[in-house]
Amino acid sequence: MLHNETIAFAWETHEFEFKEKRKDWYWIVGAAAVIIIIIAIIMQNYLLAFLIGIAAFLMISLAAKEPLAMPVVISEKGIQIYKNIYSYDSVYGFWITYNKKGEAILLLMLDQRISPIVSIIIDEEVDLLELREYLSEFIEEKEMKESLTDRIIERIGF
Repeated sequence: MLHNETIAFAWETHEFEFKEKRKDWYWIVGAAAVIIIIIAIIMQNYLLAFLIGIAAFLMISLAAKEPLAMPVVISEKGIQIYKNIYSYDSVYGFWITYNKKGEAILLLMLDQRISPIVSIIIDEEVDLLELREYLSEFIEEKEMKESLTDRIIERIGF
């Protein structure tokens, strides 16, 4: 936990943007899964059929999940996103940009192998220039884009 005396910026963001799915979205996912499963069974690829069934089940169940409200705290000790604390030594770079909706987002490149770029929507009340100057004291500013996974998820409306 970061110390309250050292907090420079704090806001709350959602884990992801929740998009209400219409009933036809569920029908399309289900129908596509059934068709692929049938084709896989005809080709005697039972493992693929099983994996497609699991993937369809997970997509449908996660589509109805409400996003978690996540506090973001930036201090001289590091960056805390929900329960994860990242010291500045584990952050290779940051970049502040805008998404397609015009919301400011903070991109962090972490020292993780899986999903090294973390995208955080910045609250409107946070002064972007002050945030940039503050982070520049600890982390190198590097131009980067949202991860491919984030762009794919946004594209399919998940």
